[in-house]
Amino acid sequence: MIPTTFKDQYISCKNKEQYLGDLLLIHGYCVEYSYFNAAKAVDELSKYFNVYLLDLPGHGTNKEGIVPEDMKLWRIADYIASYIEHKKLNNFYLMGHSMGGALVSLVTTKIPEKIKKLFLITPANPSAWHVGFKAFYIFFPKNMDQKNRLLKCLYAPQNYEKFSKNPEWVKMNQEQLQFQLDNWDNMKALYKELSKASLTYVKRAQKAITIPMVLMVGKYDRTIPAKWALKFFKKHHSEQQLKTYLFENSGHLIFEEEPELFVQRVLENCK
Repeated sequence: MIPTTFKDQYISCKNKEQYLGDLLLIHGYCVEYSYFNAAKAVDELSKYFNVYLLDLPGHGTNKEGIVPEDMKLWRIADYIASYIEHKKLNNFYLMGHSMGGALVSLVTTKIPEKIKKLFLITPANPSAWHVGFKAFYIFFPKNMDQKNRLLKCLYAPQNYEKFSKNPEWVKMNQEQLQFQLDNWDNMKALYKELSKASLTYVKRAQKAITIPMVLMVGKYDRTIPAKWALKFFKKHHSEQQLKTYLFENSGHLIFEEEPELFVQRVLENCK
């Protein structure tokens, strides 16, 4: 059982005259909520929203008492739902990136009446299960050379070249590599869940979403291919329910690669 302690950050809306509501951001695999802060998009969003950030079980500062058996997507989704109840969030915006996109899809099917709109940012979905165990060595780097191979799959080529010259960015990715190595058993269990076991119930949840959705994908994303993600969600949801955006100069991390455009797209779907 995942301990119900929440490691989070709350950023009050900086300009109440521009206030649009509450926004909960759920991060992806093997990172932490501070990753959103590092991308600087959160600073801009906090001008319009009360922003809630949460470290998922087994990630960031939320590792105590977590074991591989806890690394089930449905258990982590229950944890997020408990956090929403704890914070008394209602009629709020919910956003998930990558693995977080699969998680918020599961959460939405549990409490659709509480969520005003769902933002799926390069979300893990059935179209991405081509990755499978053949990519295990890519997603589990053991040194920075291998980590850079993964990063080249995540970023648009021009953005990787730019970011890789930034010492702070390099340091952040070194820390993420060390985190993964230090928490190998939990991350391995979660990756297995993402690769295989969760396919059926994530697919069922994403097909069953009934609330308004915004899907954002990156043209150069080689982990969640934009073409496949767009095809899957457009097949199962109407144009009235689903708004889609293709970021032409991004890979998997659009809020970091094109932060101004990312914030613009969020705002135009909340005003």
